[in-house]
Amino acid sequence: MPQIALMEMALANMIAAGEVVERPASVVKELVENAIDAGASKITIEVNNFGLESIIVTDNGKGMDKSDLHLAFLRHATSKVFKKDDLNHIQTLGFRGEALPAIASVAKLEIHSRMKDQDGNFVALEQSKLVNEGTSVINVGTKVIVKELFYNTPARFKYLRSESAEKNAIIEIFDKLALSNPSIQFKLVLDGKEFKSSLGNDSIQALITHIYGKGVSEGLKELHTSIGKIKVDAYFADPKFARSKRSDINIFINNRYVKNYSISQSVIDGYNTLLMTNKYPLSLIYLTIDPSLVDVNVHPQKMEVKLANELMFSYALTPLVKEALETGKLPIREPLVEVKKEVFKTKDFDLFELAKSEIITEPNSEQLREDIVKEEILEPKLPQLEYIGTFSGTYLIFQNQHGLYLMDQHAAAERIRYEYYESKVGELASNFYQLMIPRELSITESDFNLLKQNSKSLKDLGFYFKDLKLTHHPTWLRDKEIDIAISAILEQLQDEKQINLKNLRNHLAKDIACKGAIKANHQLSLIEINKLIEDLRLCKNPYTCPHGRPVLIKLSQYDIEKMFKRIV
Repeated sequence: MPQIALMEMALANMIAAGEVVERPASVVKELVENAIDAGASKITIEVNNFGLESIIVTDNGKGMDKSDLHLAFLRHATSKVFKKDDLNHIQTLGFRGEALPAIASVAKLEIHSRMKDQDGNFVALEQSKLVNEGTSVINVGTKVIVKELFYNTPARFKYLRSESAEKNAIIEIFDKLALSNPSIQFKLVLDGKEFKSSLGNDSIQALITHIYGKGVSEGLKELHTSIGKIKVDAYFADPKFARSKRSDINIFINNRYVKNYSISQSVIDGYNTLLMTNKYPLSLIYLTIDPSLVDVNVHPQKMEVKLANELMFSYALTPLVKEALETGKLPIREPLVEVKKEVFKTKDFDLFELAKSEIITEPNSEQLREDIVKEEILEPKLPQLEYIGTFSGTYLIFQNQHGLYLMDQHAAAERIRYEYYESKVGELASNFYQLMIPRELSITESDFNLLKQNSKSLKDLGFYFKDLKLTHHPTWLRDKEIDIAISAILEQLQDEKQINLKNLRNHLAKDIACKGAIKANHQLSLIEINKLIEDLRLCKNPYTCPHGRPVLIKLSQYDIEKMFKRIV
C-alpha cells in the first residue's frame, strides 16, 4: 500500500500559514503590502478585538476582476513574478503568492473588488473553499475582510500574547508601513476609533509627526548621499528621544521595511557618546538600490534581505551618520526632563547644538593644548555662565539671565578628555617616546604573544614591545594611562582577533577619559573651573559625557518662580 500521497491544498495552506501568519499583525502586513502593490494612494486598516474578531483593509488601488478574485486564493498564484529571471529584479512587496491562501486557511475571508469601468464582485471563503460569490457595490479598489482569525486552529491562541501586546504589534506594523511609503495616505482604526493616520503628502517631517508626535520631528538631522551604487536618504531624531529597543532604527530598502543588524549597528555607532548604555536612536534610513543587488526571497515574511557588500556599506555609513549629527546650526532648545513629579521640571541642553569645529583640548597640560588648532566658532556652544558655587563637591553651579545651571564636573572633564584622545588614537603617525628603561608589563605570556602577532599594526599606533616590556609608546599617551591602553588593546585582540582602529579609538578614548577625569567630591579652584568651561566650549558636543549622561542641566527662571508659587 502506498505510503506517500499528495497533501491536500487546504492542509498545505495551513502549514504555510505557520510561517506567513504568526499573529494578527502578520495579516495586517500582508494585506497592506498587497494594497501598496496594487497602486493604492489611500489605505484604511480597521481592527476589532486586536484582530481576532475582524481585520478589514480597504484601498483605492486598481482592483481585480471576477476571474482574478478566484485565482487570488490559489497557492502561488501571483501577478508579480512570472518567470525565473523576475526573481532577480523584484520591485514589489509581495511576489510569492502565499499570503491570501495562508490567511484563507486559518480565517473566514471575504474580498470585494472593482476595476475601473467594471462592476464590483466579491468572493467568500471558509477552510480555503469558496462558499459564496456575487456582485458587490464598492468603489474602485479592493476591500479584504478577515473574520474569526485562527477559528479552526485553536492551538494558535495559546501562542498569542496579551491583548495590549498584540495591539502594539499591529500599531508597530502600521508605523513601519506608513513610514516606508510617505506618498500613501494611511489610516488605522482600532475598535471603531481612529488611532493613527498619515497625510500621504511625501513630507517626512509630517509623517514623523503623525507617527511619533510633533516633538520628534523638530530638529531632525538629515543625510542625503550615495555610497557606491546605493542612494541614502536618512533622518535622525534628537538623542533625547532615545528608545529602549533598536526597532525604531527604521531601515527601508526600495520602500520595503527590513531588519538588518549590520546597518542598524552602523547607525548606533554613529550616535556613539550621544546615547546612554542600552538606549537606541530613533532614525529613518531610506536606501535606493538596484533590485538585482538585493535578495528579498530569504524568508516568507520578506522582512529579511541580503544586501550585496553589506558590511562594507555599513562601515562606510557610520562616519557619515556621525558627521550629520555633529554638523549644522540649530538654536539651543530646552526639552523638559522630569526631576520631581508635579513639583518642578528641569531642562537639559539639546544634544544637537553641535558646532562644526573640530577643536579638542585636554585640561592641565600645556603640551596637549599646543596640538590644538583653534577654528572660528560661529556661535557659542555654551551660554555665558557666571560661577556661583559648588554643590556636594561634584556639581558646579552657574547662573545667567535665563536661569540656574548645574554642571557635573566629572562628566564635563570626561567629554573634554574623550574628544582629545579619540582624535589622537586615530592618528597613524609614528610619534612616540622611546623609554630609557623599558616598562614591565603585568600581562601573561599568552597576552604578550598576542601583542607580538599584531606588532605591525601596533607599531603604526606607536607601541613597541620586547620581552614582556614596553619600549616605545605614543607621545599622546601619558605614563599613568599606559596600563589602561594595553588592557584595551588586549581586550579587542581577544574579542576581534585584529586591531579595529574605529573600535579601539572609541574604547580607548572612553577608558582613558573616564579613569583620568576629575572625580566627584574633588574641590576645584576658580582657575580650574574657568579652565574647565573654556575647554568644554571647544568640544564638538559639550552636552553629554562619552557614555551619554548629561553634562549640563538648566532650571529656568520660570521653573524656579513656579516652584516658589510666584507664578501660579
